[in-house]
Parts: sequence; structure tokens; C-alpha cells
Amino acid sequence: MKIRHRLTLLFTLSVAGVMLLLYFFIYYYSRDFHQREFFDRLSDRVDLTEKFFLEESRLPPQLARQVREQFLLKLSNEQEWLLDPEGVLPDSLAPFLSMRVAQLKPGDEIQFVDQHRQGLARIYELDGRHHLIVVTAVDEFGHTKLANLQRILMFSLPFSLALVGLIGWFATRRALMPLDRNIARTREITASNLGTRLELPAQQDEIYDFSAIINDLLDRLQGAFEFQKKFISNASHEIRNPLTVIAGEAEIALSAERPAQAYRQSLETIAQEAERLHQLVNSLLSLARTGGEGVLPQREQVPLPELLTDIQEGVSTKHDPSDIQWPDLTHHSFPESVSCNRMLFRSAMANLIDNACKYDPTKTISVDIRYASGNWIFEVTDQGVGIPESELHLVTEPMYRATNARPFPGQGLGLAMVDRIIRWHAGTLQIESIQNKGTKATIRIPH
Repeated sequence: MKIRHRLTLLFTLSVAGVMLLLYFFIYYYSRDFHQREFFDRLSDRVDLTEKFFLEESRLPPQLARQVREQFLLKLSNEQEWLLDPEGVLPDSLAPFLSMRVAQLKPGDEIQFVDQHRQGLARIYELDGRHHLIVVTAVDEFGHTKLANLQRILMFSLPFSLALVGLIGWFATRRALMPLDRNIARTREITASNLGTRLELPAQQDEIYDFSAIINDLLDRLQGAFEFQKKFISNASHEIRNPLTVIAGEAEIALSAERPAQAYRQSLETIAQEAERLHQLVNSLLSLARTGGEGVLPQREQVPLPELLTDIQEGVSTKHDPSDIQWPDLTHHSFPESVSCNRMLFRSAMANLIDNACKYDPTKTISVDIRYASGNWIFEVTDQGVGIPESELHLVTEPMYRATNARPFPGQGLGLAMVDRIIRWHAGTLQIESIQNKGTKATIRIPH
């Protein structure tokens, strides 16, 4: 069942319940009002009966005649009894009065209902004797009005519910119309037109919020899809180059008999390109590994001197650590250890220092370590070629290389991997650079 139909049904049933409850109270209080009103009239008839039967001889003639005329105006099916409270009660009254008459005092009264007939009994005292006067009658006028009210309520209920259901259907249809349009638009979204977005209703209701969330999701999916296409294109280009060189050198070497030196030169070229391809594949695998969640090794508390030694060892495979200015840890009051994954953090710092050494021919590289406000701060500074300001926000994208860095060897994966590693550590990577003056990379991770 669609939401529109469920809402219409729920709305109709809810209104039906409220209407039934309202009709019940209307009918109940109308019946109670007529019943109390008729008891008041019975009370007046009891007073007239007392005057007519017990006190007629004591009344002035004119008043006695007035009482007689009023007494003749009986209620519908009215019956009167003048009884001895201690005597035997008629069978029609006994079920309602036998257990209660003995407890009555002069002036007290009993009200009772026998199906449609209402009755009222009252004790009077005259000449030292107690008299029980009972009057019963049927409120035909009240029952007629209640019957008419009941018919009106019963016949109005289905028409009211039909009208409410129709209004509810149109109201829900109108309210869900933006959702219907967005459903139709969503069906049109494919990989070839990810730029399509859902319509945002004029009213900022739940449909607006849901559409905005879906649009935000589509923005991220489109960004990821375009990034993937760009990544694949760049990776294909980077992989194709060494493969082309390898295939070309092999074809040249096999095309004709050559001196041993020529073969050696071809093999060296093939080895260099194979190494380049090997490094590229390893970098791609490392990047994919750092992008996973829940599969990385746990962090550990690594003493700062040990971590610095690990970083120096990671750099020493490509560069002479003596060319780099390292921080002096003896004159600082740092916490004893750093909460990190030793292997990944060493890889991140080694990548930053390798970039600094690669793009700074002067080898004026410095590494600084600080601790402030609960955060470890690692800085790598060089005086190299720098990064154009317009490209700073792109350097952490995989396979992206700044325009002035393309003459240098590399695949454009190092900073992307560093950024992912630092984000996995709940930290931040900040790159500041001035072209032809140098670059400063700052890592902040919580203690």
C-alpha cells in the first residue's frame, strides 16, 4: 500500500474515531439532560399529587381548584400512587423501592428508571403520619428527540467519513506531489547524467530535507565518480608510459643483431622503466590500503625518540639523513609517547620528507616536532620549487601533480596517501607553499 493510501486511511480512521467519540458524548449528554429535565417535571407532579390527595381539604377553594386543573394536565402514561411506606408496595414498584423506602425521611426522594418509564418517589408527613407518593411517566417527547438525534448522527457519519476520506486523499496527494516528481526524476539518473538533482519544494518540510540529503549524496557520488574516472585515466597514462618504453626497447633489441653494449643499454632502460612501474603499482596498492576502514592495524603508544628513529630509517633508503635538519628532543618537555600506527605514520613522514628532498635541490630540509593544546605537530619545510597557489587544493588528489612538478619523477600518489593516513589518525594535513620559495607541510594528530 502506498504512503498516500496509508495516510488517507489513517486520517479517515482517526477522524472516524474522533467523530464516534463526539457522537457518543452528544447522545449521552442529550439523554442525560432530557432524563434530568423529566425528573424535575416528575418532582412537580409529585408535589401536585401531594396537594391533591393529602392537602386538598386544607387549601382555599380557589387554590384547590387551581391544583385540580393543573393535576388534570398529566404527563404521558402518568401513574400516581399514594402509599403507606410500611405497607406492601405494588409489584411494578417493589424492585425499585422496597430496599430504599425504609431509609427515607420526610422530604427525601428516590429517582428510578424502568426501561422507558421514569419514576420519582417522595415521603411526606401529614398529621403525624408518613405518606409515600410515587409518580411514573414516559417522556415521549424526549425519546422522540433522542431518536431523531440518533438517526441524524447515524446517517451523517458515513457521509462525513466519505467527505473526510476525499479531502484526506486530495490533501495527501497534494502534499506528496513533490515526492512523486522526485521519484520520476530519480529514475532518470544514470551514470551518464549524474548532474541531475532532485527538486527542492518551496516549503522546507521533511520532503525538502530528504531531497536535500539525496542531492548532497548525489554531489558526493558525482565527485567520487568523476574522481574515479580521472584517477583511472591518470593511472592508465602513468602505467602506459613505462610499458610503452619497455615494449619499444624490447622490440628494438630484437629487431636486429646488435653489440653487447646496445643490448645492455636496452636492458638498463627496461630495468629502469620496470622499477618505475613497480614503484607505481606499490604506491597504488598502498593508497588502496590506506583507503580501507576497519582493516588497518591498531594504534600503539610509540615513544617519540623511537618514532623519530623510525622516520630517519625510512628516509635513509633514498636520502642521506645528514642532509636534513632534525629536531633536538633533549631540550623539550614532550609527552613520552605518540598514539599512532608506527608503520603508517613512518610512511607518511617519509613521503613528506622525500617530496621535500626531491623538489629542493639545495637540500635545506628541516623537520620540526612540537606539542600544543593536546596535539602533536610535525612540520617538514623545504626551500624548493613550491606549488602554485591555484593548485594547492588539488595536490592531495591521487595522481595529481602540480604543473611545475612534472619535470621531476613521481606518480602523484604520495600526498594522497599521506592525507589518508593522517585522516585515519583523526588528524589534519596542511600544505602551505609559495612558488619558487618553498613548501611547509604540517601534520596535526591528537595525543
